[in-house]
Amino acid sequence: MTTPATLKASFRLLMTLALATGLSACASMPHKAPPSSNPPPVETTTAVSQTPLAERADQLMITGHYQEAAKDYIHAAAAVRGRAQLDYLMKAAQASLKGQKPQVAILLANEVLRLQHDNASLRGAALWVRAQGLMDQGQTPSAKGNLEEILTITGTPQEVRARAMGTLATLYTQEGHELTALNFLIERDGLLSGDAIAENHRRIHALLDQQSVAKLQNWQGRSGNPLVQEWIALALITRQNPDPQQRQTAIRAWLAAHPGHPPINFSDDDTTVAGASALNRAPGGICALLPSGGSYGPLSQAIAAGMETAAQLRSGPAVRVLRSTGNPSYTAVLFERGIREGCKIFVGPWLPQDINAVAAVRKPSDPPVIALGTASDVRQPGLYTLSLSRDVAARQIATQSYAAGYRHAYVLYPQDSSGAAIQADFITAWKHLGGDVSGVTTYLPGRSLTSKVQQLLSVSPGRHSFIFLVTDAKNANSAVTAIRLINPTVPVFSPALLHGAVLPSDAQGLSGIESVDMPWIINPGQSWPQASLLLRTNLPNASDAQWRMAAFGLDAYRMAERVLDQDMTGSLNGATGVLRFAADGRIVRDMEWMEVENGQVVPLSGVPGPGA
Repeated sequence: MTTPATLKASFRLLMTLALATGLSACASMPHKAPPSSNPPPVETTTAVSQTPLAERADQLMITGHYQEAAKDYIHAAAAVRGRAQLDYLMKAAQASLKGQKPQVAILLANEVLRLQHDNASLRGAALWVRAQGLMDQGQTPSAKGNLEEILTITGTPQEVRARAMGTLATLYTQEGHELTALNFLIERDGLLSGDAIAENHRRIHALLDQQSVAKLQNWQGRSGNPLVQEWIALALITRQNPDPQQRQTAIRAWLAAHPGHPPINFSDDDTTVAGASALNRAPGGICALLPSGGSYGPLSQAIAAGMETAAQLRSGPAVRVLRSTGNPSYTAVLFERGIREGCKIFVGPWLPQDINAVAAVRKPSDPPVIALGTASDVRQPGLYTLSLSRDVAARQIATQSYAAGYRHAYVLYPQDSSGAAIQADFITAWKHLGGDVSGVTTYLPGRSLTSKVQQLLSVSPGRHSFIFLVTDAKNANSAVTAIRLINPTVPVFSPALLHGAVLPSDAQGLSGIESVDMPWIINPGQSWPQASLLLRTNLPNASDAQWRMAAFGLDAYRMAERVLDQDMTGSLNGATGVLRFAADGRIVRDMEWMEVENGQVVPLSGVPGPGA
């Protein structure tokens, strides 16, 4: 009995497509997939005797030669028929996915879906591979449809169902449908066991943490799922009761008043960290104590991703993420709990009120802290400061331009709170060094700057003068154009011109302007390229701001390692600059100088001297 002609024809077409996309090229080295946040493909087992080709393909899979394995599975499928053929096609699809050939994996999965008849197991496996391939190609709406169909198949294994729900939760979160994502996470809880439950609870806590109280209250009214309502109620109780004992009392009172709700069966640790990430209990951890509310949530996520990437690449201490809720008292509670759970050092807090709260409860014998912001009058042995703000750039320009021989500065900054703060930091540092402020002028963003520059430069700047320009990429062209109309030669130094990580689309008018920024942005291909590749996987949709924060996470982790090793000497060539410990507990960070030339960024070895 032979395979029908129509099946042979379609199968020959499929092989042609697969071979055209590169499967026929045998590689001599393993084609291993890079680290991925996606769950592994669901494997199928063959119900018939293996052919020699299929057995060789199995061995190639074990050794990581995925594309060669896929090719052998396809040839094995061409030599058989029935269920064996479908099994080999399915294995070829899985091998193609692992070999980073998502388009081929999708073609093969489509063929399995076309040929299978009422085989729920095969259909579910093919849908899973197709969903993973679509996600690898950025087609998340189509991937969602496949994952949701998997959940409708009665025979879908419990493990596969749980993976699909977890992936759907990720996709819906990325699209801003957090309540739908929360429903999937809570529904999958009953399908998990052991460490997987703790990890799922961590995801639920993190998702709830990122929402405002008003949003949580709105969700409570919209959800008809009693389990979802109970999770939200406990999150709200956590926000209102940072003290653990008060929180326990409030939770018991709520449960007594709502007997119709099924118990979630939290462990004691879960009830005390509802609204915060569960702690990783691995000893010697580096704990990230970060805000999770409002605009800080995505930035904190990026910092944590950077720290976890550094830990993975350096095989160093594990990272635990403790997410505060915007309540300083609760931040202090998280800090003390982290100590009890074995944190050896803390990266964070970030916000001034949280830094003050931690400093108030921290004892001299407690682990060291690397704060990511500043708080007035907070000085403690073992408390270090790694600032994330642009005031670092302002102070660096002041210090290094004075050292290069400049003595007179003209300051031009926008009329907003950020511009005022940056110019104040510069002037404070500049005057402390002995520099002269020859003029200060403000401007309204979006307006003509010509009259403002004329006012600022009413006296022509001398050879040892420069303009300290505070601007963003949007207003940079008009500012520099106005300056060059009045004085074509005066040096213009601007802090963090690339704060958005890119120049404006028309940057020809910026030629000659100098700035400082992190090597991670100026030289993206040279600053820890392995970390960049891994972070692109962990943060596939990172904004410019998140990409910057990820670099801070990389450097914060390495500085934390130095503190743990009690190595405060020397400097670190980090992603955000050259870092070193100062005597007052500050971690000084010198960024890289750059110049805009013909619309392109050109790295400089340092600040151009007077008359350069």
